[in-house]
Amino acid sequence: MNISPIKSNFSNTAFSHHSSGDKDKCTLKEKAVVAATSALGIGASLAVLAKGSGYSLSPAKMFKNFKKSYVASTPFFAKQIISMGVGTCLGGLAGGFIIDKDKNDRKAKMREAIMQMGNISVPILTVALFNKICCKHGKLAQSVGSLAGIFTGVYLANFLMNKFGNFLFKTKDERGVKLIDFSAHLDDLVAGASYISTSKWVHNIARIIPAVLVLPGVEVGTRKAENRK
Repeated sequence: MNISPIKSNFSNTAFSHHSSGDKDKCTLKEKAVVAATSALGIGASLAVLAKGSGYSLSPAKMFKNFKKSYVASTPFFAKQIISMGVGTCLGGLAGGFIIDKDKNDRKAKMREAIMQMGNISVPILTVALFNKICCKHGKLAQSVGSLAGIFTGVYLANFLMNKFGNFLFKTKDERGVKLIDFSAHLDDLVAGASYISTSKWVHNIARIIPAVLVLPGVEVGTRKAENRK
């Protein structure tokens, strides 16, 4: 889910969390703004999902019986994770635009949003597909299929998002898959476990997915361009 720094080149601009100068680093306050807007994006996506599933959005009703609310009772599968992924990336992008007016920085954030959306969405789709293929062969096969789905999805997402990003931003850059790309797919692992098992402990662990998905939004909002004209 988490994308390591991208090297790109529109207007001779390279992207990273910050350039070598201290003036280009995001402050704690700025990071807090981006984290807040990312969380709001996730909250908005969950609200849309809940409303579409017939759940009440009344805070009084939600907290009166929280265990039966959408967030507490619904399994987080591909549909939910992709929706939250879009929400966190758009929220992080909005926060990034609030804290950063630099034109090249904003381009870097937009490209990062594309990369992060793909890196959230594609692996969970391949996990779901591999689980569907392996479900007739037992839980061990499903477990292997989930891991294979993550690895396949990370490489496929990288390929597709590179091509789409280059087309969208008129560049010719190719960012390779790095080991760090596999380090933050906790949501996919938990979702894979949810496809395999309906046990209460798996369901409860999955409740951390919205919090985990704040991180990609922060990646988007804090992305900066190294070199500026």
